[in-house]
Amino acid sequence: METPVKKSIIQDLWDRKVPQYLGTYFAVGFGLLQFVEFLTKRYDLTSSLIDKYLLIWLTLFPTIIILAYFGDELKFKSGPKWPKRVVIANVLVAFSLSGILFNEPVIGQSSVVQVVDEEGKSLTALVPEQNKVKTIANFQFRNLTGDKENDWYGVAFSQLLQGNLHQRPEFYCSTAYALNTFHEGLGLPPFETPNIGMQREIAKKSRNDYFTDISYNIKEGQFIFEGNLYSTRDGKSVVELKAVENNPYTAIDKLKEQIVQNIPNAVKNDGKQMNMPASSLITRNLDALKLHTLARMLFYKKPSALEETLKLEKEAIALDPQCASCHFWKGDVLYGMGRKDEGIAAIKQSIIFAKSLPERMQFVPKEIFYQITNNMEAYRKLQEMRKTMYPYDFAPYQALVELHRVEYGIDGAKKLMREAIDNGIVEQGLLGLYQLQLENEEYEQALSSLERLTAEFPDRDEDRQKYAHIYTKQGRLEKAKEVMLQEEALNPLNPEIQVQIALLDIKKRDLSSAHKRLDKGLLQAPTLTDSINFLYAKFYVQSLCGEINSALQSLDVYEKHAAKMSPINRVLANTILHKLDMYLSIGKPEQIKKTITEFSKYSPESENLYYCNTTMRAMASDYDLLMNMEEFQLTCAAEFKNFGAGYETYFDLMMAYQSQEFAKCIELLEKDESKIMGLVGDKSFISTIYAKAGDLHKAKEILKKEIDQKTEYPVYYCQMAKLLENENPKSAKKHLDIALQYWTNADANFIPYQRALALSERLGEERIRL
Repeated sequence: METPVKKSIIQDLWDRKVPQYLGTYFAVGFGLLQFVEFLTKRYDLTSSLIDKYLLIWLTLFPTIIILAYFGDELKFKSGPKWPKRVVIANVLVAFSLSGILFNEPVIGQSSVVQVVDEEGKSLTALVPEQNKVKTIANFQFRNLTGDKENDWYGVAFSQLLQGNLHQRPEFYCSTAYALNTFHEGLGLPPFETPNIGMQREIAKKSRNDYFTDISYNIKEGQFIFEGNLYSTRDGKSVVELKAVENNPYTAIDKLKEQIVQNIPNAVKNDGKQMNMPASSLITRNLDALKLHTLARMLFYKKPSALEETLKLEKEAIALDPQCASCHFWKGDVLYGMGRKDEGIAAIKQSIIFAKSLPERMQFVPKEIFYQITNNMEAYRKLQEMRKTMYPYDFAPYQALVELHRVEYGIDGAKKLMREAIDNGIVEQGLLGLYQLQLENEEYEQALSSLERLTAEFPDRDEDRQKYAHIYTKQGRLEKAKEVMLQEEALNPLNPEIQVQIALLDIKKRDLSSAHKRLDKGLLQAPTLTDSINFLYAKFYVQSLCGEINSALQSLDVYEKHAAKMSPINRVLANTILHKLDMYLSIGKPEQIKKTITEFSKYSPESENLYYCNTTMRAMASDYDLLMNMEEFQLTCAAEFKNFGAGYETYFDLMMAYQSQEFAKCIELLEKDESKIMGLVGDKSFISTIYAKAGDLHKAKEILKKEIDQKTEYPVYYCQMAKLLENENPKSAKKHLDIALQYWTNADANFIPYQRALALSERLGEERIRL
């Protein structure tokens, strides 16, 4: 009789096919994992189901081994008992743990966040999962009444539908007001409903997932609404929209519910979401709604017609004194007219009455109030809260990026943009990140951001121009111009391309070609927007060339044309710093004071800030100071401290510079990894600080980097010539000659030109021509 061979444990497991069964278990289990993941996305189920499944799958591992090993031996009434008990216990433990663990804190499938508002009060908000966010372009409703006087209804209904949808956390909507800004660029009349094809085009450009095309008619006292919600991606109708009511507000409520019930993957309502009627969002008084809507339409069509706009808003408020939106726009117009105290009073009223509205409708009046009262700390807290509550809205990121840049450095600003990208705001976030990387000379990273932007948004033709921007920053002007000329061949009427080519010619010191291109562009500009762009470029080139009087005239013409598209106070806010700089450069302090005084009627709270900024610019350029140092210190310290630690450091830098404490200046410049370098901006000033501190090598290194990049600022060449005056007169003459080429037609009283001529005399009359 043969003695049976004792099997090893591995052989025994193999004979009982335990490894094979385990392999099958893992293969099938992985397939089920993918199926569960698909179901959670397809049917809006909580993602914690995936974690629960993984827990059960892995915890049942002992059970699978026992079942595979014992097989038929595990009969109900016979066989060893302990394996059965282990299997039962294992199954109970697996399912018990899955019931206890991975239970997401969700309300209506939205995460609950706790935030603290700008007043320190705690708030609870619902934030949907990113895949549930829906963006909708709510176009002006189509007027079928046959009466053009009823067009205002279509704009008002668009705003009411947006406000109604904004009560839910996953909807981000654009109204007819925002969408109307695309009209001129596409050759469409203002406040007229485009056809469905053009609506889809605008929805694509404004990055909305869906768009509405809804018509309205009024028959026998009834409002009849018909239309569709379309998918922007393929242009197909998602749901047909219909409502017939005596009360248009009730009809808007019905349209909203039809969208919510039929839109794919929306957040399920748990009964705690705000669901106020449309009649409570602006005003329930139709006559007041008409006046308010006509006022806003007039503001967009004729931004300079402020008196007439104000009259309409006042009439609307007389009919409904609790209309928060009416008070806000009244305040905005009053502030634009220079009536600051009245404007603030109206915006305060808006904030009071907006407390009853959905939270999202309360942000804008508050942020404007904090801005015009210079309360930057509250403004920052408000935007941080807004970003937490509405992480898929780019507005708070845009409001915070410069504050983060100064406070935390450029890495802090880039982190903010990456957060926006992670939250699905890919296009705007990538554009912001690209710009920051470009400014920080991170060319490979900027190229990577640009390539991703192009890949994800292939319809953005303007991205090809950004490759030229990278080449330009690297000083590769020929390569940059080659790209832009290719773009010009593809789109010869694009004014942006013409302006960019002209600026490249300026960098190449081909001033004649640049001026000719801009003058030709002005003559051929097909739209007012194009003319404004060319005028701005014209002023910029003239100011670079020291032709200050001509530049000021071009800026005046620019302001007159720009005021046709934007309120004059906003236009002046964009040009005042340029004017102040130019008046500084020709030594006209009386014109600086006059300009600040004239602008202060629109923005009185900024008057001191403009004086402080201009005085600092005078310090940096060694011009006559606008304020004496005692006045500067008393007035400006608090102004800059209000904007945060970075601006406070900037103020300290200027105080140290004026006191000739140059070592301290360098310490402040390099403090906290040079966070304020970007705030100072002017590299010639930074170079001057190092030069006065005795570090000529660093001073020249800073300028050389700018010169190697073919800077268009002549002052950098002049500054380099000054640094090389004693060390290398021949090289100094070469750099000075470049500056003087720019300033061939400069005004005689242009101070940098006068200084260049004085340096030229010291170096000798004979200049080397390049």
